Amino acid sequence: REKMIDNVCMIIQGALNNKAPVEMQEKVHPLGVFEGMRVIMSETFDVQGGFDDVYRIFLVDTPIGPYFDEYLREADREKDEMARAGIETSQVGNILTKQDLEIMKATLKKAWLEDFNCFVQGLGGTTAEVMGHMLRMDADFRVLLVTLNALNTDLSTESKLQDRNALYPSFGYLYPEGTKELRKVWNETTVRAALEPYSKYLQLFDQVKQFYETETGGADRAATGYQSIEDLIYTENVHMYEMAFEQQYHFGVFYAWVKLREQEIRNIRWIANMVVLSTKEHIDSTIVPIFQPRL
Repeated sequence: REKMIDNVCMIIQGALNNKAPVEMQEKVHPLGVFEGMRVIMSETFDVQGGFDDVYRIFLVDTPIGPYFDEYLREADREKDEMARAGIETSQVGNILTKQDLEIMKATLKKAWLEDFNCFVQGLGGTTAEVMGHMLRMDADFRVLLVTLNALNTDLSTESKLQDRNALYPSFGYLYPEGTKELRKVWNETTVRAALEPYSKYLQLFDQVKQFYETETGGADRAATGYQSIEDLIYTENVHMYEMAFEQQYHFGVFYAWVKLREQEIRNIRWIANMVVLSTKEHIDSTIVPIFQPRL
């Protein structure tokens, strides 16, 4: 379902840019393919005709339909109170804009993560223990990611804090006390104070805080070589997924295997970029090694 969300958001972005879905066929993630995509990806499908058919397929024909429906209700709440029976497809195009897309994607993934966690806990046993740990860590990382990326943006202003806080998952090791404190933060100092009780996350923040300093622009930050929270999360995740193989008889190894494969793909892309940019000396500091020898 996570990859379905990626595919759906990509198709919506293309529709907003008046781009035919068939032109994005190569970018579709195979794990996120669903039955309705055959219709959307056909050459005869006319995206210029409006959003009605696109959203009907997303809302009715996919497992992520409930997440999508809930997001549309929340997005439209401030504009107009809708009937609880459902949302008219003709209203959808007015609800979403290009500026909403990243928030929509984050909201859908938050709903998926919470739903997935409930499913995993229902399985019980070692699977609930191993997968539950990975999902709780993922939830915490999403909280940190949203919080730090919102610094020095409109989402850190008092009027937008509610929009940012709505992206925080309602479970994890930070939840509820840590999340409660992070809901109030608006700058680096308040973030550090909120993370004081959590030494692991505080250490991560101290490693990346220079990347988020107000005085430095985005281009300058990249040039200085400072790491972002995303860089450190990739590294932490790899170690976490490796540890999933230390226990037996659980389904978490399949999830961990797929995630490690995704990191391998990222590593290959990063290596290719370094070669193209003639900066091979930065390859070792860019990739995230997997299953390194343990001494």
